[in-house]
Amino acid sequence: MKKLQDLSGFIISVLFFAVTGLSLIFFNREPGRESVAENRNLAEFPLKGDGVKRSPSQLGTELQAWFEDNLGLRDGYLTISGILNYNLLHRAKTSKVEIGNEGFLYLSDEGNLDMETERAGDFIAKLPGYAAAQQRMSDRLKQQGIDYVFMITPGKPSVYPEHVASRKKVPGETIGDAMYEYMAENTDVHVFWPKKLLIDQKDNPDGELIYLKTDTHWTTYGRNIAYRDFIAALNKWGVADAVTAEVRFYKEPEPFVGDLSNMMGPVTFSGKRLEEEDFTDWQVVSPSAKPVEQGERYEEFKKLLVDKKVYNPELCAMYHNDNAPKRSVMICGDSMIGICLLPELAESFSDLAFIWSYRVDKDFIDLIQPDLIISQYGERELPLRLDEAEGF
Repeated sequence: MKKLQDLSGFIISVLFFAVTGLSLIFFNREPGRESVAENRNLAEFPLKGDGVKRSPSQLGTELQAWFEDNLGLRDGYLTISGILNYNLLHRAKTSKVEIGNEGFLYLSDEGNLDMETERAGDFIAKLPGYAAAQQRMSDRLKQQGIDYVFMITPGKPSVYPEHVASRKKVPGETIGDAMYEYMAENTDVHVFWPKKLLIDQKDNPDGELIYLKTDTHWTTYGRNIAYRDFIAALNKWGVADAVTAEVRFYKEPEPFVGDLSNMMGPVTFSGKRLEEEDFTDWQVVSPSAKPVEQGERYEEFKKLLVDKKVYNPELCAMYHNDNAPKRSVMICGDSMIGICLLPELAESFSDLAFIWSYRVDKDFIDLIQPDLIISQYGERELPLRLDEAEGF
């Protein structure tokens, strides 16, 4: 028995040192490399001459994150962890994803599952200040002859709360509702908030979902509802004279894997991820808008994106459309426009520029010379970004 224990102890020791050695041998040396298993960029070495002063505790925390993130074979370990967690415990390997009912996945960090007003912390108390900042923005732009629109895109738990598994959730007032209602009553800022319309369309005759099950974004059906309602609102407010693009829906032959599925990683040893069958995509019929990808103004735009350290500069874009009413539009926002709506919106204006940012920046205004500025926020970003949002 003792010999067997000694042998098993020896084998465990050999395996431990082998795994540790391989992790160090294959230690990642590419700064900020993207982790496929986690769908994010890995932490970078904090002592890289960036001029940032760090306290000893902050430095220790950043060094630990850098070391743990960049250990060799990390993606492999996480893949195995994801498979075991999903199949044995029916949970995601990452705390950033919650597995809901009926195949729905939800982002579970950044307050995404805590958007009810009763769980909003001090957000409600800050509403007067947030609204006043948006009013100042609108007034200052108006003095320059620029119209301003504040757009809030509902979070998936606001439209589909019934599939959240961690606690019983029913449709109710969320921070987006509170922000919209306060601004409607206390400012003259144009605010677009399509939550009610999207909820009303959940039980549609086509049986189409409004949001993707495995993704944080809306389906093409949901996007089309929001897009057409948004153009109608702009026309009603008199800040645009735009027509909506004709779009064609079609079934993709391949199943769809959303951003939340990618965060979870593979759920089988064959590498399969959670998928959605019968994925419906869309495209503009006879598009007139063309991406601007050359010229002096475009180069200035790309340089400014880098200088301002704009998030995802490769997904920022400019469009020109000779067949649309002459109206230059600058959009500051996130993926709910940048990934979901740009080609369709570009059909409605002569010139459009999208910047993945929540801050309206004077340098971009000077370059683009917009007639209309749209500031778009995903609902969960309201308490995270509004404190630093006021531009100029």
